[in-house]
Amino acid sequence: MTRIKKARTPGQLGARKESRENAEQSRDRKRKAKRKGLAPGSRHNQGGESGGGGTAKVQQDPRLGSKKPIPLIQDEARDAAKAAPVARVRVAKPEALTPEQELDQLENNERLNTLLDRVDAGDKLGKEDAAWLDQTLARHQQLLEQLGLLDDEDEEPEEGDDLWTRFMDADLDPAQYQEKEDKS
Repeated sequence: MTRIKKARTPGQLGARKESRENAEQSRDRKRKAKRKGLAPGSRHNQGGESGGGGTAKVQQDPRLGSKKPIPLIQDEARDAAKAAPVARVRVAKPEALTPEQELDQLENNERLNTLLDRVDAGDKLGKEDAAWLDQTLARHQQLLEQLGLLDDEDEEPEEGDDLWTRFMDADLDPAQYQEKEDKS
């Protein structure tokens, strides 16, 4: 073999130094390769813990409230100042209706009309509906009496009606009108 003379051109004289990023990446790869398997510890440990050595973060309770100190002794002046600006709210009372207006409202009440239709149809009502219906009908009757609009059904029927009633109430026996034969 022939001898090759050194050239004066610069070239690689030694091993290149790795950059920091490449060095960290290669170390991480080596570390991961070494650590195969499960993390050390008992199987009864909580799964949230990672690794054994170090301080674990303690989660704070979100229910904890303000850290503002509460005074243990109350000042009377401070209590009086807080109580003074509170104003009472007055509830407006509805004005009393006249009997005519109340009667008109009852006659135009949708719930009353639907319940009366159900009763006419033969449906059974619940306890609450039946109680409400009885109370409302009693009030309606009371208003009619108060206003003098109630027709008294106890009045004596007229004479023409009396004849018709006697005819309808009479028991008709067709046998009494048949001719009987004498066997003598």
